[in-house]
Amino acid sequence: MALGDARRLSDLTTAEMQRVAVYATAALLALALFAALVGQVAVALLLGVVAGAYLVPMQEWLEGRLRARAGSALLTVSLIFLPLVAVLAYGWYEVTGAARVVLADRGETITAVGRSLSRYSGLDYEETRAGLESALAGALTRAAHAAEELREGAALLVVSAVIFFFTLFYVLTRRERLVAYVKLRIPGEFLPLYERLSVNVGGALRGALWAVFIDQAAKGAVILVLNLIFGVPLAALLALIAFFVGFFPLLGVWAVYVPVSLYLLVFRDAPTAAALYFLIGVVITFGSSLYLRPRLASKKSAALNFYWMLVALVSGVFTFGVPGVVLGPAILGFTKAVLDSLVGDVRYET
Repeated sequence: MALGDARRLSDLTTAEMQRVAVYATAALLALALFAALVGQVAVALLLGVVAGAYLVPMQEWLEGRLRARAGSALLTVSLIFLPLVAVLAYGWYEVTGAARVVLADRGETITAVGRSLSRYSGLDYEETRAGLESALAGALTRAAHAAEELREGAALLVVSAVIFFFTLFYVLTRRERLVAYVKLRIPGEFLPLYERLSVNVGGALRGALWAVFIDQAAKGAVILVLNLIFGVPLAALLALIAFFVGFFPLLGVWAVYVPVSLYLLVFRDAPTAAALYFLIGVVITFGSSLYLRPRLASKKSAALNFYWMLVALVSGVFTFGVPGVVLGPAILGFTKAVLDSLVGDVRYET
């Protein structure tokens, strides 16, 4: 800024100060209203932007052959939408079928579990059976409450899905205009900050999503192979469940391999297989959350190293839930971009 353009606050006229106050109030009001408008679907919107950036090369390849940007964008979006619908439909079909079988044969199930527990623990069979019946009744009550909560949150899930897919389509079809719109409205002195935000936040998000997808696919594949080796029913469904619940670091896949280990112990009377299944589950859980996921993310992003990506992924999910997979790396990437802009990109060399 030139010296002639610099003015002290005391040099402003009353009309100029009023204008500054009005614009500042309007800007704060606009930010507050925008946050209230998109607050609950902000993660879906951000995911749509990141997924669009990921899928641009594929959409450009399709556009070169179809000669239609909108058509190629729709085809690209369908590559995500159709498999997702198929997986959810298959999972719902298998879960409802398994629930019906369990409810129909719950007497035999309780008897088998009670006998197995009394054999391994030395407890009285009748007391064990009574406790299992009480636990099953409580589980059914909790399942009914969970289904009600899912029904109440269905509207938010549908709205988030709509925002995600329309944002993805918008980014794929209007990407040049979006980039030009942002750059034209950034003052020249803030362009270094914009560039660092693009490198750090964008790189952190790309690395995190890439690492999570690969990590989840690997865990799902391991669970599928174990289920096939040990003859566990619903092998593919349990692998899909492992893929989705594994978004929670350290604890997610416990929801699969702990019940399966108990199934092998109780219904198959195979303590060795149960112990091996449980041990492998523990290894893949801690190995993926504490090494594989942050390692892949740091190599893909080139913005955050292994340690900071580990902090971003674990603490992000712990603080924000599943959205923390995106929010954790984005927050640390934003912090690094601001610090690099203020103090410079310091490099230590020997």
